[in-house]
Amino acid sequence: SIAYSTNTLIRIADGVLQNKHSNEELVVASREVAASTAQLVSAARVKSQFMSKTQNKLEDASKKVNLACKQLVDQVNKLIIGKHEVEDIDYSKLSIHENKTAEMEQQVEILKLENALSSARKRLGEIRKFSYKDDDSDEE
Repeated sequence: SIAYSTNTLIRIADGVLQNKHSNEELVVASREVAASTAQLVSAARVKSQFMSKTQNKLEDASKKVNLACKQLVDQVNKLIIGKHEVEDIDYSKLSIHENKTAEMEQQVEILKLENALSSARKRLGEIRKFSYKDDDSDEE
């Protein structure tokens, strides 16, 4: 799982540089690497001897991976925020009609984004349901 997540992160990072993938995809891929690493450490913790050197090294490596992923996500988020800075429109210079139109357009955009977010969360829930079913069938 870590190898797959890491390869995905590398592929997406390369795609971001070539404008084929988005910064948001890079954030998700980075979080997947951190999650896969945490899952590996957790599984190893169950099977290893208490306070073994190998386990301590694995824990240290996991912390470094998590820190690197966090730093990557923080940097990408700064780039995303920079891209989405609010346009400098002086609303005090707009007519009442223009101001109301801008307000309504913004409300429409917010509703579209909320609906898209809700749909995406539902899809993610469905994906996770099947993922959990697959995990259960693998253990049998």
